[in-house]
Amino acid sequence: MTPDPQKTPTEPVSATIATKHFGEIVVREDQIITFSPGLLGFSDLHRYILIEHGQDSPFLWLQCVDKSDLAFVVIDPIFVLPDYQIGPITGIEKELDVQNLRDLKLLVILTIPPGRPQDMTANLMGPLLINLANRRGKQLVLESSPYSHKHPVLPAKA
Repeated sequence: MTPDPQKTPTEPVSATIATKHFGEIVVREDQIITFSPGLLGFSDLHRYILIEHGQDSPFLWLQCVDKSDLAFVVIDPIFVLPDYQIGPITGIEKELDVQNLRDLKLLVILTIPPGRPQDMTANLMGPLLINLANRRGKQLVLESSPYSHKHPVLPAKA
């Protein structure tokens, strides 16, 4: 992204990206979340933004800035499993440069089978932890956890 000479140094740099789900959108540099070393299966892609799914919707989209057709539906795990906890993660506060725990946002990636939204699942074993203050994120891997990577989001019909 090349700085605009007409902008003052305090204005964030922005660029327009074409996305599969949202068409062209303007992304400000201060909106970009950097995941290092990337998400599982996408280690070469580090820059994402969060986009609201709709007003009053618990769903968000994690849109890749550098690959227009890559976006994940994400949600706060509290909507999926009210007592969800990740426990202490050694070194994560330093890695994400956390100054205040209130700056952390926890999300999980959803898988929604085409044509079967009622069968959507949440990956509770690979949550995303984002420091909103500095826009650093990391996908965690909860190896010794009671959770599933395919936890049903909606209750099964009787």
